[in-house]
Amino acid sequence: MREADEMVGRLQLIRRRGVKIARMPRQIRRIDASHYSVKSQSNSDWYDVTWHKTSWKCDCPYHAKTNQSCKHIYAVLHRISVSSNEQDSVKCPRCGREDRIIRRGYSKTRCGFVPRYECKRCPRHRFGSRTDFERLKYSGHIVTTALDLFFKGLSLRSIADHINQFQGFKLSHLTVYRWVRRYSILMARYSRRVSPKVSGIWHADETKVNVNGHLRNLWFLMDHKTRYILAVQVTKRKGAADASRLMVPSMKRVNGPLSVITDGLGSYKRALGNYAARTGSPIRHVADTGLTKRMSNNRIERLNGTLRQRTKTMRGLDNDVSAKAFAQGFAAYYNLVRPHASLNGRTPGHAAGVSRPEGTNRWISLVKAPERRK
Repeated sequence: MREADEMVGRLQLIRRRGVKIARMPRQIRRIDASHYSVKSQSNSDWYDVTWHKTSWKCDCPYHAKTNQSCKHIYAVLHRISVSSNEQDSVKCPRCGREDRIIRRGYSKTRCGFVPRYECKRCPRHRFGSRTDFERLKYSGHIVTTALDLFFKGLSLRSIADHINQFQGFKLSHLTVYRWVRRYSILMARYSRRVSPKVSGIWHADETKVNVNGHLRNLWFLMDHKTRYILAVQVTKRKGAADASRLMVPSMKRVNGPLSVITDGLGSYKRALGNYAARTGSPIRHVADTGLTKRMSNNRIERLNGTLRQRTKTMRGLDNDVSAKAFAQGFAAYYNLVRPHASLNGRTPGHAAGVSRPEGTNRWISLVKAPERRK
């Protein structure tokens, strides 16, 4: 019994020393998410504290001899938990309040050590910020890194290799694919619920994409001023009915005059003429004006170039369902995540008044937004 008490007392003493080191300035250097350097308290050496799949390791003599957590490891753990507590707004999953939340150490997970909290409003209720996304073992940082790299042009296997090298988590490319499918659908639902503030000039165009060896038509409808993609679809044909499905749902929300700029495809003229005759709406159709004209289709042609740059590494899409999910996810990425130099570094969603990113990680802000609106 005395030996157990002595062991507990020694452990508490090591923890207090680690917390003391963490609170001192310039004692811990962060190399990356799984690698830290901690200054020795007895000499001028620095000890490496690294994450090895299931536990933290330190190259100090105490840890090498006992294989137990040393004060340097506890200093890093305190640094991680305090940083997470300062940067994140933590809410109780029961009452939804954040004014009575206190930190209660940390817990060991497959992704490392993460903070634990206690809500003073809910008796004996403790919880951990295990992940930024619901029911995922990986943190929101890992998931959003994979999403961002995918829509910026990397292949699924390249993304898995990148995360394995720089984050230390061995992922399958199929896991990345499931993330892309899941959050593309989530972002598409969020995009359908918002009402962007757009101008009275729109652009419409279509381009070819490879779907399992067959060419399909990927349509875009874009606002001139904000560059916001109003509608997207994937079809087999390019008839007037397909053009109507692209434009009519968005045009129903417009009260004033509208100008639509397209190429020379006759389907646009028939679709707009039928809609104007049926509703009596004042719609001006500008077709095939040339790239040097003032009212040209240059802006949506630039969007097509961005799309081709992304699909070049994909070597085609698997089927029509995945093509639709990719198109919706790409439109949401273009609207709400990708900044534009012509918009002073803002996203089209920010310019259209539907999304103002919170913090530097626009993906986190975007993925949490649909969950708040369910």
